[in-house]
Amino acid sequence: MNNTKKPTGQMMDLTSGNIKKQLVLFSIPIFLGTLLQQLYNVIDAVVAGRLVNDSALSAIGVSVPIYLLFVSIILGFAIGITILLAQFFGAKQFEQIKRLIATMSIFLLALGLMMAFGGAVLAKPLLQLTKTPDELLEIACIYLRVVFLGIPFSILYNLLGAIMRSYGETKLPLYALVLSSVINLILNVIFVKNGGGVVGIAVSTIIAQAISSIYLLIQLQKKFPMTIPKKEDWGFDKGLFALSLKICMPIIIQQLAVFMGMLIVQGFINQLGNPNIGGMTAASRIEAFILLPVQAFGNSLSIFAGQNIGANEMERMKRGTRFGVVLSIVVIITLSAALLLGGKQILGLIIGNNKAMILSGYSYFKVCLWFYPVNAIIYGLGGVLSGAGDTLIAGIYSLASIMVKMLVTILFIGKLGLLAIAIASCCGWCVSSVIVASRYKSNRWQTKSVIKTI
Repeated sequence: MNNTKKPTGQMMDLTSGNIKKQLVLFSIPIFLGTLLQQLYNVIDAVVAGRLVNDSALSAIGVSVPIYLLFVSIILGFAIGITILLAQFFGAKQFEQIKRLIATMSIFLLALGLMMAFGGAVLAKPLLQLTKTPDELLEIACIYLRVVFLGIPFSILYNLLGAIMRSYGETKLPLYALVLSSVINLILNVIFVKNGGGVVGIAVSTIIAQAISSIYLLIQLQKKFPMTIPKKEDWGFDKGLFALSLKICMPIIIQQLAVFMGMLIVQGFINQLGNPNIGGMTAASRIEAFILLPVQAFGNSLSIFAGQNIGANEMERMKRGTRFGVVLSIVVIITLSAALLLGGKQILGLIIGNNKAMILSGYSYFKVCLWFYPVNAIIYGLGGVLSGAGDTLIAGIYSLASIMVKMLVTILFIGKLGLLAIAIASCCGWCVSSVIVASRYKSNRWQTKSVIKTI
């Protein structure tokens, strides 16, 4: 029997009210949170490079991709859980919400412990597999083993953040991330100045994650008590777990495909010489920031779609989709124009006065910036499809994009150099957008609603 009582916290019910105002207000905290996560990832590298030494910076550099491979699995589960919870919230099925939270908490706790200790054991073999230089192997291994021990806190933060975002609450996860970033920076400096080295940097990350997780847990208990499982609610619901895996696995595959594709393409870039490596490194950092707004709109549309589909407000969901995609296109066109006019100056802020690297990075931008608006369709419509429960399409278009990028890169890297990487990226985006747009127009995703399968 469904509990129709509403939680006492302040939530954003996206199933009624002004669509445009709701989507904009809902997207801003998500955008700021994603932006802060990008900056968060830079803090450790800056502290290591400035306050320790170049070896510490390089050790973190070779360790982070391995760590992110594990984190991508966590993020896949977090996105999937958000979709399920948003649909349950839209349908006001609070008993289902409590059972899902209880089930996935049990599973993710076990997964977190396995990842923490498994990652610590596999740290050295994984570093050797990625051909880490011998002079960096031990220090990188120490750093990786310590940060792996903090994975349970990363899981807790992402789970609590998923719960809150599905209710329309995006500010509290942002506040938690701000708190975590400040604590991480302060502890980094304190530990490193007292001889902590890379171990101090890793421990700072764990402590910051733990504090932000505890903050979110306290806020959840305080503001959303009606959705917290009580003693009698705790149990493992096999049906909900199977449904969760069905939703989450394509997203996890998508996350892993994107990550592995980036590693493979980076291998080709590494063959083009230092000016191209440096230019492309700077360009990719700027590109990540350029695409942040469309990613934020996509995440917002995913939750918006989930709630409205759960409430059977299909026409409202479609109106919100049109607005979100159009606004996203306008924003990305504006940013692309700024990049066209000031791309060299922006690259110079990162690279300095190295003209060869700046020209290399700008040669990539000159091609790609014309295709950045395509990403508004990918993230916007892709977010809606995921929010509807049609997550398999996420794995399909991601794998198709990666395969196209790899094929174009292999065929033309020898003749065109870095230009081949740019063309490959644009081709991959175009293929993804066609797949996503075709799926959305087909309306077959409307049968994927979680509510209709229970």
